[in-house]
Amino acid sequence: MFYQDYLKKIKTCPFCKAKKRMFIDNESAYLTYSKAPYHPHHLLVIPKRHVVSFFNLSAQEDKDIAALVKVGAQILKKLKYDSFSILVREGPDSDKSIKHLHYHLIPNIRIGDVDAHGVPRKILTASEIKSLSAKIISLASKIK
Repeated sequence: MFYQDYLKKIKTCPFCKAKKRMFIDNESAYLTYSKAPYHPHHLLVIPKRHVVSFFNLSAQEDKDIAALVKVGAQILKKLKYDSFSILVREGPDSDKSIKHLHYHLIPNIRIGDVDAHGVPRKILTASEIKSLSAKIISLASKIK
């Protein structure tokens, strides 16, 4: 079955009722496999509570998720992968197909030399770096 067809069939959040899929869990999150993997050893870390945004996680959920991301990474290392990506999609335009926060651990995925639109990436100019740095530093100073 194709992933698009699976998505049309689901009626409730598949991550909220996934007890049979849990490889490892802790108080507020679990490690599992991806049903529609980008790679055969594509792992997911998912909060047990239905939450869409990582901005809405509690401190304990953050801690538990981070612990399981590390466990997943160690598993990928034991499976002999030297390279993997950790990905989380955030926001309404993130193309997240399941509206429940989840972290992907994907071995051997090359993000590489093209941007999100398939255009070759360019090195920032000195003025772009200066402008970006000023904006990020300004915004970061306002976050508590």
